[in-house]
Amino acid sequence: MADWSTTLDGLPGLTAAQKGNARLILMEKSEKEASLLVSGDPDVAAEAIKAVICNRGGTAAGAGSLPAAAGTDNSEEYAKQLVQPALGSPPQLGDLQRFLTEPPAAQIPIIANALDAAILTPARRLHFVAALGQLARAVAVSMTAPLPPGDSEACTVITEHLVVVSLLLELDKALPTDLCIGLVMERDQLDSTALMTVKSRGGSSLRPDGVLRGNSGRRLLAKWEDTASSMEQAVEDLRKKTAAWTQLYYGNIEYLPCFAAAGTQLQFYAISRASGMAAAPRAISPRYDLTRAGDRADAVMATIKFYMLLRAQQARYPADVLPAGAVMRAHGHDFTRELLFRTDVLAVRKRLSPWSAFASWCGMSFTRLQELYRATAERQGLVHALEDGPTLNGDVYSVDIVPVGLPSSNALPASEDDARRLLHGLLHGLAAIHKEGCVHRDLRWDNFACSPSSPSSPSRWFLLDLETCAAADQRPPPAFEPAGWQPRTTLVNGRYTRASDLFQLGRAVQPHCEQVVDSAAGKAFLEAILTPPAMQERSAEQLLDHEWLQCEGKDNCRAAGAWPGER
Repeated sequence: MADWSTTLDGLPGLTAAQKGNARLILMEKSEKEASLLVSGDPDVAAEAIKAVICNRGGTAAGAGSLPAAAGTDNSEEYAKQLVQPALGSPPQLGDLQRFLTEPPAAQIPIIANALDAAILTPARRLHFVAALGQLARAVAVSMTAPLPPGDSEACTVITEHLVVVSLLLELDKALPTDLCIGLVMERDQLDSTALMTVKSRGGSSLRPDGVLRGNSGRRLLAKWEDTASSMEQAVEDLRKKTAAWTQLYYGNIEYLPCFAAAGTQLQFYAISRASGMAAAPRAISPRYDLTRAGDRADAVMATIKFYMLLRAQQARYPADVLPAGAVMRAHGHDFTRELLFRTDVLAVRKRLSPWSAFASWCGMSFTRLQELYRATAERQGLVHALEDGPTLNGDVYSVDIVPVGLPSSNALPASEDDARRLLHGLLHGLAAIHKEGCVHRDLRWDNFACSPSSPSSPSRWFLLDLETCAAADQRPPPAFEPAGWQPRTTLVNGRYTRASDLFQLGRAVQPHCEQVVDSAAGKAFLEAILTPPAMQERSAEQLLDHEWLQCEGKDNCRAAGAWPGER
């Protein structure tokens, strides 16, 4: 049985029957979703499991006494009506509050006895209709399930999940594939041992408490914060955790929808873009007191409108958006590599653990890597380390790198000028590394990035992944042989040289460049950089003088990416 099953067995406050029901439900979900539901604070996870059971028609102490629905489940039809009329585009920022506080055009389905139990004014009651099915049950839980007693942050988390998050997910699930978003929920697990713990100078987490993404897991559509202290603190957390704004994360959207919760208080917000930074969160709804039946019904209606807003927002994101706030994880030779696209500052946090396994595999010492980052800090064409550079805490290596760039897979050269800029920027990065007596050794398409282009500023390219660098002219460790190395060609007498880097760079870009380079000078350059390492007579510095590149100056060329200080 999966690991989540063991975690489920250890959750407090669940009966054997509830655990049995939960196990059957979780077995229908993906491994990731099942693990997420039982992870984090055990008390919070237990209440979330009770809500899941209640949504599926079981019984969950503390989650109401709604009977299982029998008969036809018309959840899909109700859901399709609720998201109409579809928004052609998201409302303007100034019109958001009016949009969010207007009830949905269609009536909202809810289990009959829950509707009878709700204390609603006749005007509010008109917006609901007695119904059967999963969506009606989810609305019933959202509007009438008892809220946890107490004012702890755990209680806030349970409250926001019952009222808002669970309803958003159930509405999305009820829609057919061509209409739903495919929402993916992520929560900060608050695990102090996790590789991606990102904290402020005061020690608080800088990862959002929760986010909602599109079905690819990349588009950050909404985020939220919860706290036990005050709504003002939750809003401040929203601000500081969304300080950086870039089209690489958010495309051309005008604002990021959010909500904040403190105890039984709930309010929706929007964070708008403002010259590379995010503006302060702006309230787009009243502050709801979820202990009041009328406010809670209004919050349910606003949640459905919030979902309509997310559907419209998703269409504004480009396909190649970076996964803001997400951790990308990969496993190597007995080590784990993680990347976190930070949102409190515009940077990528990279971690390797255990460092000793990585260092043994690649043959690079931590001290030498520190020196390389320091020595290339004022050079262009390669990533730079923020602030104190790489750190080694125990056996965990960490570095925050800038600038954040567009992945090479989303910026293929479409012309000879594009190919020239690509090779120009990357060659500057190699020249900087070579000057310090090192070689890159892992020159493949995935290790190149560029700044986003605009009509007034074409893309500028730079190198990633300095962690694979090592001293030049050395024999690589036995297990170190990145993809793309050519047997009997890449190494010179068993050693990786600066000329090996040039050859591997040429091999990496050849499939994308040779089809768009037509000039004689361009073809001559490609031929020069593809010279077998044992026969290469030119260095990266010398190749920068090639007439085809049109380099303005090796130390201050503005054609290369990753200028010193660039974010």
